[in-house]
Amino acid sequence: MTAVVSAIGEATGMKPDDKVIGLGVVDAAKAKAQAYMTALLATTSPDLRHMLQTHLQDALTEHEHAITLAVKKGWVKPNLAADQMVKMAVQEAHPLLH
Repeated sequence: MTAVVSAIGEATGMKPDDKVIGLGVVDAAKAKAQAYMTALLATTSPDLRHMLQTHLQDALTEHEHAITLAVKKGWVKPNLAADQMVKMAVQEAHPLLH
């Protein structure tokens, strides 16, 4: 993941900060949990289902820790109104568009 973050930084001329890296961890944890859930729903083997459930629980815990940190740091603001979220996203994207 660090190679991808570094490549993005080089391409945009920006050095990734804690927020970019932290939100990348949140996204990776989310994708991991989704992959385990998809696999779990697709299998009928009891042994494989048990193993996937265990890994899914670990992935959910990882995501919980990552999102809790993101909220604590102010990178994610879950209680904002929708129009405020859009305004914030536009403000954050503005430097990338110019």
